[in-house]
Order: sequence, then C-alpha cells, then structure tokens
Amino acid sequence: MNVQRTCFVLALLLASPAAAQPDAPAPAPPPQAGAPTPTPAQAAPAEQAPQPQPQPSQAEGSPAPAAEGGAAAAADVPEAGTPTPPPPAAKPAIAADPKALEDAKAHFRQGLAFAKSGDCSAAIVEFEAAYSVIPRPNMLYNIAQCQERLFRYDLAVTFYERYLAEAEADAPDRGAVTAALNTLANLLGTLHIESNVPAEVWVDDRLAGNAPGDVLVPAGGHSLEVRAKGYIPDRVEVRVVGRTAEKLSFTLVKAQTTIEVTETTGVSPTLFWIGASATIITAGVGGFFALQASSRADEAEQIDEFHPDREQAQSDVESSEFAADLSFAIAGVLAVGTTIVAFMTDWDGAGNATAAAEKEHSRITVMPVASHERIGVVVGGQL
Repeated sequence: MNVQRTCFVLALLLASPAAAQPDAPAPAPPPQAGAPTPTPAQAAPAEQAPQPQPQPSQAEGSPAPAAEGGAAAAADVPEAGTPTPPPPAAKPAIAADPKALEDAKAHFRQGLAFAKSGDCSAAIVEFEAAYSVIPRPNMLYNIAQCQERLFRYDLAVTFYERYLAEAEADAPDRGAVTAALNTLANLLGTLHIESNVPAEVWVDDRLAGNAPGDVLVPAGGHSLEVRAKGYIPDRVEVRVVGRTAEKLSFTLVKAQTTIEVTETTGVSPTLFWIGASATIITAGVGGFFALQASSRADEAEQIDEFHPDREQAQSDVESSEFAADLSFAIAGVLAVGTTIVAFMTDWDGAGNATAAAEKEHSRITVMPVASHERIGVVVGGQL
C-alpha cells in the first residue's frame, strides 16, 4: 500500500524559513520507480488537508487515515512510493501582520489537532477562525473535508466551490476537488422550496437555505422546517434520494398575538357601605346586650342572697355580658375590614354603572340571637 502524506500550507509556515510564501510548497522529488501515478481523487494538495477526508474515490468508503505531517520536514522528505503533485506556479507573497499570522497559526494547529482526534466540528470552528484572520483558500479546503466527514455534503460542496473560486487558476488540486464535487453530487438531492413569504429553511435543526429557492440536502430522511419571523413555522418529514429533485410548497400562517387588557378599577362603594352598616348594626346589638346586662345586674342585686331566683338572675347577667362582648368583637372585626375596603373603593365613580346594578341586587340582614342556650348575631344577605 502506498503511503500518502498530506500537509497544510500553514503547516509549512510553522517550520519553513520562507514564511512569507506559505502557499508555495517545496519542490517535490520524483517518485520512486514503480510508484503508481496518482488519480485525481488521490492527488490532494500536500499543503491543505487538515486531516485527509474521503476524496472522490473515497466518498462512499472508509475515511482516509489522519495526516501525520504538518511540518516542513514532512513535506520535503516524502516516504518511498508517495506520489507527489507537480509544484504550482509561484505566487506573490501575502503581506500579513505578524500577530495576525501567529493567531492564524495557532487556530490552524488547534484545528489540525481536533481533526486528527476526530472532532471535526471543533476543527471547523478553528479553521474558520484561521480563515477570518488570514483568508487563504487552503482553509476552505480543510473546512470542506471536515464537513464531508460529518456527512454535511451540501456544506462540503459549498466550501469546495468557494475554494475553487479563490484558489489559483493553476492550483494542482483543482482536478481532485472537481472530482469530489462530481461524487458528492450523487449523494445530494435538490428540494425546490416554495413559500408564500420569504423564509429560512432548516434541515435537521440546521440552517440549509432560504425559501423560495433550491436547497441541497444529503440523501436520506430529514426533518425540514420553514421559519419566518411573525409566522407559525411549518415542519415536515422528507426522504431525499440522491441526484433527484422534489418540489415542496409551504403556506405559512401569520402568528396572531392577542393581548387582553382588563381595566382595573377600585371596589364598588356598595361593599363599603355594606361593611359600614354591618359594623354599626353589630355595635348597636352589642350596646343592647350591654344595657341588658347592666339592667339584669341591678335586678340581681335586689334579690335576697339566699333566694332561689338569685342564681338564675346572675346567669342571665353573664349571658347578656357575653352577648355584648361577642357583638363588640364582631363589630371591631367589621370595622377593620370596612376601613381596608375604604382604601380600595372607587370613589371617583368609574364603576358607577356596575355599582348601580349591584345595588339593585344587594341586601344584608343582621339579626341578634340570644337565649339561654345560644347567644350571637346572624348576618346574612346577597351581594
């Protein structure tokens, strides 16, 4: 088995003295006798793969092994039998701020480490950060390969196409990337999305495109959701077949928000007057029993101490005193409650119409009850 070693252009920056021209690899020695001629799928640029991905001939097979290179020495001394692409035309040096260059290198190294460990999602983040610092095409190639490993073939196509658009016209890997695009086309289906309003198309909770428009979706089953601000999302389950096109139409319904505003008014004055009336009546009942107790006490004093009626007279005095105390207590509670209601009452008349209706149906009854067996006040009515 021939051993293929792929490296990134930024890897050469880390060890090569010619850091000002990282995109120009060292001249490759001729392959040894008997080495097979590389196919377009195998001729991945030795400077660009963060971790070799399935090339066009590998898209449906097992992924390529992780690149062990990354230093200039690895690129300058290929192993026996390693096919080496022809050197590209020299490009002018890209001026970069030293600090920005170091930041790009740091992100690249971290992305390469993530890619080698199999964490392609984290590698993509680092490669994108490196590209944002110094926008070089090789980072797009690295991102495309990671997306391919994550089976996000639509995004892999997007970054491969961006790479072809930004790379040099004579880049030696153009043939391999074009072949990869042709292979990925077999793994993608096209959904023609129509919607009554401009919307976003989310596939498996990932933004995949916009509607109306075409969206590339990897073959297989997916959850597709169309979202638009101010509209209720519409979600469907779809099954996509590679190299086929399907039309989907969505009519989103505008979301309606109903806000119920309730006018808050004070308590009707009717309640206050009821409470005040009950307080006065109960206090009057207490006063009645207090006078009765005082009168009975005077009568009991006039009865001889040893007369059999004296004991009953004293019992009547105690009953009247108890009824008076209970009435006064109830009156006190009602007074406190009525005072609280007074602060909550709508005295401005905002609820006059309601209060008028309430007055027609409101009545209250306060009835004192006193006997040898029972003493108290019965309060009743309808509010």
